[in-house]
Amino acid sequence: MTSKDVPPHELEALFSDPLERLHKILERGERHLEVRRAELADARYALFELAAHPAASTVRGQVVLESLPAEVAPPLLRHLVDTTTTVVRNCALSIDIGSGTDAENIRNTQARIGEGAFRQQTIYPMDILDTEPGRAWVRSWADAGEEQRVSLVPPSEFAIFDDQAVVAVAEWANPAADYVLIRDPMVIAAFTSLFDRSFARALPITPEGHGTDDDAELVRLLELGLKDESIARYLGCSLRTVRRRVAQLMDRYGVQTRFQLGVAAARTGLVALDRSTDR
Repeated sequence: MTSKDVPPHELEALFSDPLERLHKILERGERHLEVRRAELADARYALFELAAHPAASTVRGQVVLESLPAEVAPPLLRHLVDTTTTVVRNCALSIDIGSGTDAENIRNTQARIGEGAFRQQTIYPMDILDTEPGRAWVRSWADAGEEQRVSLVPPSEFAIFDDQAVVAVAEWANPAADYVLIRDPMVIAAFTSLFDRSFARALPITPEGHGTDDDAELVRLLELGLKDESIARYLGCSLRTVRRRVAQLMDRYGVQTRFQLGVAAARTGLVALDRSTDR
């Protein structure tokens, strides 16, 4: 047999490194797998659209709420993430349950945020900072580029994808409930307004190790009713430091209780009396 009788791909394999060939084979397989996943997600979403309307809620003949079965939620979220071009507004009550915990979707969403495909803003519950798994979750999304804030009482659990759709828990503020899909423009606008107002009033997450000595911020956190442990984690300092600073402020203002400290701080202009605390 001469070299003319050998197919080109076999001839190339005779002179190439086996490890390099394996890498190329794996790369081709991964690209093919990504394409198939996207096709399957689109197919599942199309099937969902065909079947969802009989179970949908309507107002004046317009579909407002569409029931979202658990098996359809992950591919639907993948579809919405892949078609979002400006911003995802995400309000989370839990990181332990729900369709938002799907590992493949998490990797895909973080990758698209990192690529600059869209921005993601998220409101987390304050107690997410009280556990190491919660702090690790926040760090991983912060590293991806997510804009993060925390609230004592987030409104509910939902995600808004541009102005095209909302995925929300079917029972308000119950993260264990089933989900619904909302595509009515007026309802989407209402959810967007609620999120933007809540995000503006929530507390920016302080990077770990970057505490602040702002006395006004400390008093505002006390006014919100946060425990000293939560304040310490939020400010990125020790529990001992928080208690020492509170004691120093109480001495400075000549008061005996933390409530009196808040009143004294407001009277002296350290914090505003009319400051909203619906966080």
